[in-house]
Amino acid sequence: MRLNKFLALFILSLCIQQTVAQTVETYLFPVNPDKKNFLAGTMGELRSSHFHAGIDIKTGGQEGLPILATKSGYITRIKVSTGGYGNALYMLHPDGNTSVYAHLREFAPEIEQWVKEAQYEQKTFEIELFPEKDQFYFKQGEEIAKSGNTGGSTGPHLHFEIRDPEQKVLNPLHYGFMEVKDDIPPIVQDLAIRPRNEASRINDQYKRTNVDLIRSGFNYQAKDTIHASGEIGLELLAHDKLNGAANKNGVSIIEMKVNDSLYFLQSIDSMSFSLQRHILVHYPYDVKITQGSRYHNLYIDNGNALDYYKNVVNRGWLTIEKDSIYHVEINMYDPYENQSTLRLLIKGKEADTVLYKNTAFELDEIDYEIENGIIKFYALSDCIEKNNTELSVRLADGIVGLQPSYYLQKTAVYLWNTNKGMPESALSCGPGVEVNEKMILPGKNTSLTAENFTVDFHSYSLFDTIFVSTDYQFESTDSLEIFSLQPQIYPLKNSIDISLNPQLVYPNKDRTAVYATSGEGDFAYEGGEWQSDGTIEFRTRDLGDYTLLTDTIPPSINRINQTLYFKIDDDLSGIKTYNAYLNGEWILLKYEPKQNLVWVEWLNNEQNKKGEFELIVEDQAGNTNSIKFNL
Repeated sequence: MRLNKFLALFILSLCIQQTVAQTVETYLFPVNPDKKNFLAGTMGELRSSHFHAGIDIKTGGQEGLPILATKSGYITRIKVSTGGYGNALYMLHPDGNTSVYAHLREFAPEIEQWVKEAQYEQKTFEIELFPEKDQFYFKQGEEIAKSGNTGGSTGPHLHFEIRDPEQKVLNPLHYGFMEVKDDIPPIVQDLAIRPRNEASRINDQYKRTNVDLIRSGFNYQAKDTIHASGEIGLELLAHDKLNGAANKNGVSIIEMKVNDSLYFLQSIDSMSFSLQRHILVHYPYDVKITQGSRYHNLYIDNGNALDYYKNVVNRGWLTIEKDSIYHVEINMYDPYENQSTLRLLIKGKEADTVLYKNTAFELDEIDYEIENGIIKFYALSDCIEKNNTELSVRLADGIVGLQPSYYLQKTAVYLWNTNKGMPESALSCGPGVEVNEKMILPGKNTSLTAENFTVDFHSYSLFDTIFVSTDYQFESTDSLEIFSLQPQIYPLKNSIDISLNPQLVYPNKDRTAVYATSGEGDFAYEGGEWQSDGTIEFRTRDLGDYTLLTDTIPPSINRINQTLYFKIDDDLSGIKTYNAYLNGEWILLKYEPKQNLVWVEWLNNEQNKKGEFELIVEDQAGNTNSIKFNL
């Protein structure tokens, strides 16, 4: 199935540099060229905090496959890390592009030895080096490394990228690699519709609504007509598959038409690392937190500065007018021009105000929830009708009366737009309700004072307005202080600073730090610095619950048989440093955190390998352990 004319021209314009480059020297597939290969990941996949760059090439579940230079060039950058790309090579080519090879087990021998010498000189395993031009030159097809599973990899594979001269990542699948086969169109999993403001309705309610779909091959359509009014946005859950692999890959090109006119186009075929965190407003973050799924917003959310969107009308939000018909067509394409289509019909309709078909809420008093900056207050309609339908909303500067927007059987629903101010409470008949959340605006420095802690939001911390509540609890069972900054449904663009004022006495402050906690016995080290006034300050990019824990248990060290391989582990704060010495001289340890494994890497065969060996391991809390023996 072919792309329509517009998209074909659009993609051609994106790939013109690649096409010109290929006329000089085409790019070689870096693993088993001219043979069938399979991918575990593709360009633009939605990961938790970033878009996936490049492609992940499977290596049959094994390490040690030859990695070949995709094109002639020289190595400009070498990085060894326990996280991220692990062992990685960066190669510059005559066309100005750079190829990247990551998660390598080892480099070509001449590179490996040069890196090892630098590690010994700097006394560190993790290192970043920039060789001289032509110091490590390779012709196309020459072996530059062996495949591996280092860094943040969860299984053996090669992560491969092609970057332009400005270091923007390009889609390698646009370079005509015949080793990968794909005749499977993208697959739709779900479609949801989100209201934008208090005037928006979807099937008579202000509520994010999932759409029932019917599938026929790779064509999908909504089972029922959607009745709506006001501004609404669509959210698509979809993935792509390639021949011979079960992996769910990303969908890079999504086109939305409304009544046959282009309304929104997303193309993730090149990317800049500087805006990677904006993925948190590319997908609906609240849905990811509550349901675990990453949808594509078919609208541009507040704070989203990505340049993946073209020919967008009204930032992708549909304005639904009464008695109007909207034929919506969503086309999805993969790099091999396979297409799938989803169609739905939206009819503009004035919303009903009494909805008897819905299940009633069980309320003893007024309740509320916040969705997209709109507060939905709920109150028992029986009580209201006997007294007064008006809800009294108390603001900092007075009280505003609010009429019900609609009824859900015995429950009246009131909608309040926080652009008009943040309520402190709401009151109708019976008990009222306090609004606990505080509204924090982007682009401003805001200090939030809570019980026993303060939070400083900076002008650069937020994508959009957030609504957070604070709480302090003491869990007597575990003797834990819990400092809560909730809910976690809002993403942070950059860091915030938190200062905790603990009420318990911590005698061993040098070993006491801040930990994020899920409430299920899981703790993640955050660190922090104790201040002279008894508070502890730390920086984070996540909302959530935090506590203080004291770690006095040193890391464990276990020698494997009589080798120079060791298992090292820590039960709380985590490993910070690991160093080995022979007769007091530093020697290199390689470290694989996924296996809790360190092992000695000698500089060369001439190096002395006899004498007193010592391994010292320190955790984040400053506890150390060591092991000594003679070689």
